[in-house]
Amino acid sequence: MVKVAAVGYGAFGSFVLRSISKIPNVEIYGVSGVNPEKLKNFAQSMNIPNWTTDWQTLISDPEVDVVLVLTPPDSHHSIAVAAAKNKKHLFIEKPLALSLKQADEIISEVEKAGVKAVVDYIMRYHQLYYKLKNCIKENPDMGKIKKVWFYNFASSEGLGPDHWFWKEEKSGGVLVEHGGHFYDLFSWLLEDTPEPVATFGHDPYEDMSIVYFPQIDAYGEFYHCFDKPGLLEKNFGGIAFEKGYITFEGWLPLSFKLEKIEEGQVITKEYKLKREKNEVFSELVQKAFQDLLKAIENPQHEVSTSLYIARKALEVSLKAKSIKRISLYKE
Repeated sequence: MVKVAAVGYGAFGSFVLRSISKIPNVEIYGVSGVNPEKLKNFAQSMNIPNWTTDWQTLISDPEVDVVLVLTPPDSHHSIAVAAAKNKKHLFIEKPLALSLKQADEIISEVEKAGVKAVVDYIMRYHQLYYKLKNCIKENPDMGKIKKVWFYNFASSEGLGPDHWFWKEEKSGGVLVEHGGHFYDLFSWLLEDTPEPVATFGHDPYEDMSIVYFPQIDAYGEFYHCFDKPGLLEKNFGGIAFEKGYITFEGWLPLSFKLEKIEEGQVITKEYKLKREKNEVFSELVQKAFQDLLKAIENPQHEVSTSLYIARKALEVSLKAKSIKRISLYKE
């Protein structure tokens, strides 16, 4: 039995805990949070036997095998470093940290302790993205990639004005907290690391990043805003080739479309998963955690979302953020 302790249990954190609790031979042993009454109620609702407002006590408990870092990004570094020093394996919500110095310190402590770690870049485990990645390789007749894009018109409902997401010192800003997911996704899909060349937007809720992929000699656009009503939330992405397109809708798509020319005609192929989005989402969290379990059982196993991969995504995000120009238009 692998015993897991979670630091943090917010909206996403509780989703992670409920997902992981379904994995055989995994016990949610303990959870830590700030509000004693809410913490107690949450722990009891999930039959978690141990809860405390002192996360340092929890991660030093000899019964704990794995620590889940599910707090806002500004505390990832301190928790991950302390957990590694206590010889605990780590499951860390993205981003890895808020600076490369912090990321390097986490990597150093994990390697020194000889423990294993994954970062929750779950898109790399998505069956549909695997199929999309293979379609790129299996359709050379579409020619070179000319452009890639991802547009995220997200809702801010549920995020009050005092929510940590809006505070750059806590979240790192939109490109660090959220945008890193998609830099990493397209880096993996295209096997090429994007280089930010321009960033625009309105703080704190909007960023548009232009990047260059040097290996394929193509540009990309990544747009994120968090100002839409929930009913109007929309996310879509794609890849334009010389003679074709691959497009998808949703940050966690359940289908994608391939269009290309064959024998003088445009043909369209659509690939679908007949699943519910939240079911797939939960499964991806489980796959990331199971990847960690494989590495714990077999030290030679390399996880798909390593600390080094997470560091690279953070590096791209920080570079994009550093060159941001704020719009001069008055609102």
